[in-house]
Amino acid sequence: MDKPFPGHVLSDMTEIEVVRGVEVPKASPKRRHAQLQWVIAEILGAWAGNAGEVGTEWRFWLTKPGESTETTLVPDVAYVSVARMAELSDDEAEEPPFAPDIAVEIRSPGDRERNIETKIHLYLGAGSRLVLDVDSVRRCVVGHDQHGSRTFDEAVIFEHSEAPGLSFSVRELFARSDRKR
Repeated sequence: MDKPFPGHVLSDMTEIEVVRGVEVPKASPKRRHAQLQWVIAEILGAWAGNAGEVGTEWRFWLTKPGESTETTLVPDVAYVSVARMAELSDDEAEEPPFAPDIAVEIRSPGDRERNIETKIHLYLGAGSRLVLDVDSVRRCVVGHDQHGSRTFDEAVIFEHSEAPGLSFSVRELFARSDRKR
């Protein structure tokens, strides 16, 4: 498959992202991170139905034609509409040449705030409608769109105008990923 930068060899492993030409190791997820990924993918999948595709650890190429540095990100969970997927060949669909409609980043203990902010900016700048920043320590979800951001804590139901019909309890999201003893 031809990449935006054919001279660059990127392994099939998802633990490397390229941000503006710089390789950045992706944090190795632990159990809680994996559980949150699973729960969020279930929620998005139920919401999407046949209107789109939901995947975990799915690579997207955000480099625009004419840019000299590549950017490829691997959101923890992603949603892409059927209409956008229909424009792609089977090979392109494996690693789409655009940002997902909805990108979900689940914070890991070693994540730097600056890196998270950069990813959010890159997703939105490349066309994502909504980026969810999930913080299991603060037990909140921050929804970012082109107009700003809003924090959803455990006391509220997540609903956002960029994902009409998507609704879930933030408290239940985290409760489903808590360790069962």
